Amino acid sequence: MDTQSSMHPRRTLLQLALLGSLFLTGCASIPDLGPAASNKTMQDMASQQTLKAGSADWMNSNWWQSYQDGQLDDIMQEALSQSPDMAAAQARLAKAAGQAQQTGASNLPSLDLDTSVTKMKQSYNNGFPAAFVPHGYNNSAKVELDFSYEIDFWGKNRSAIAAASSELAAAQAEAAQSRLTLTSSIAAAYAELARLYAEQDAAEQALSVRQHSAQLLQQRFDNGLETMGTLRQAQSRQATASADLSAARQAIAQQKLSIAALMGAGPDRGMSLRRPAGSLLHPQGLPASLQADLLGRRPDLAAARLRAEAAASRINVARAAFYPNVNLSAYLGVQSLGLSYLTKNGSDIGGVGPAISLPIFRGGALQGNYRVARAEYDAAVASYNQTLTQALHDVADVLAQQQELGPQLEQRRLALKTAEESYQVMQNRYQGGLASYLDVLNAEDNVISSRRSSTSLETRQFLLDVNLIKALGGGYQA
Repeated sequence: MDTQSSMHPRRTLLQLALLGSLFLTGCASIPDLGPAASNKTMQDMASQQTLKAGSADWMNSNWWQSYQDGQLDDIMQEALSQSPDMAAAQARLAKAAGQAQQTGASNLPSLDLDTSVTKMKQSYNNGFPAAFVPHGYNNSAKVELDFSYEIDFWGKNRSAIAAASSELAAAQAEAAQSRLTLTSSIAAAYAELARLYAEQDAAEQALSVRQHSAQLLQQRFDNGLETMGTLRQAQSRQATASADLSAARQAIAQQKLSIAALMGAGPDRGMSLRRPAGSLLHPQGLPASLQADLLGRRPDLAAARLRAEAAASRINVARAAFYPNVNLSAYLGVQSLGLSYLTKNGSDIGGVGPAISLPIFRGGALQGNYRVARAEYDAAVASYNQTLTQALHDVADVLAQQQELGPQLEQRRLALKTAEESYQVMQNRYQGGLASYLDVLNAEDNVISSRRSSTSLETRQFLLDVNLIKALGGGYQA
């Protein structure tokens, strides 16, 4: 009966302490910052007409395998395993995982073991009779288990854990974005290597044409049918074509080194690269569920959304700081003066009870922290909305270029065929004395220019395909 009567006042005191804390906390009021920002949706962006659904499937994360180039597959795998960019992305991911684990511990109780042994001497002049004070130096020992648990009444720890979980998921999405950036950059560099090899072919063909013209003019000059000026002009064009071929070969070597750098490999690896496979064209096309699924298919969009979610959770953490903090603590152990008494009856110690702290006056620190959290959230939402705008622009821009490129490429191929036929006609007419050498030079220039233009557009077609794959998320799925 005495026990019940003694427990009742304690419970009453705890309740009064909590109520008093809530009352006094009113001194630190939460600022009214108005309505918060919100994420835009696909419907808000009015993209249904521009980004019409197609019939293609979403690509997988190893999208480059569709080009069926074994060397490109090897390059990608090496880059993903040894690129410093990927190593840095994985390190950031591991850091986020550690921070999430660290934050998660705040919602769990803590238990510590505290032991100490001290050689000590007590004063004989501390108000106690000297006969009752241990004489000389004695060993003081203590073994204690300390328990502490923060009671998360206001959801501060839960919100912090939610923020850390969102940050971890955002780091995972950013690692996927790093992977996509690396692989698309390598694919673009590989396409440029293919273009340079095609440019080398065009340069070799141009040199062959120039050599043939120079030889023909040399024969006509030897027979007194051409002037020295005309011959020198042909020889000059031959020398220029030879220099162009050397420049193309040098550009190929430099591009191989660039690819090796993207792979995180040394220059020798770059020099071992072969010419890309014959055709790298494998048009992707738009997926049927573009409008519904794009938000979950772009890793940068997913990361931006998760960052905004984390910022929203941190607002809740900042709000909870205005309310009392309640901790339950306890300790249990043994303590004695003299090691031999440590395990004897009567050496036990212990205690248990709540601890309540409440903010009354902090000089505006809590309000400032709340404003910071709200501003960070607004900035995160703005960043997400900007990322969404850029994502839609990326897809629309590639589609617009692809629509224009098809007819251009057809016209360039037709122009090349016509130029080659015209050149052959001019060669025959010149040899028959029916055309001037200037006519032949013009025909040669048209062939060389048309061939280079056609090669450039074919490479651009592949680059646009890579850009579309990147714009669609490269096989990522949230």
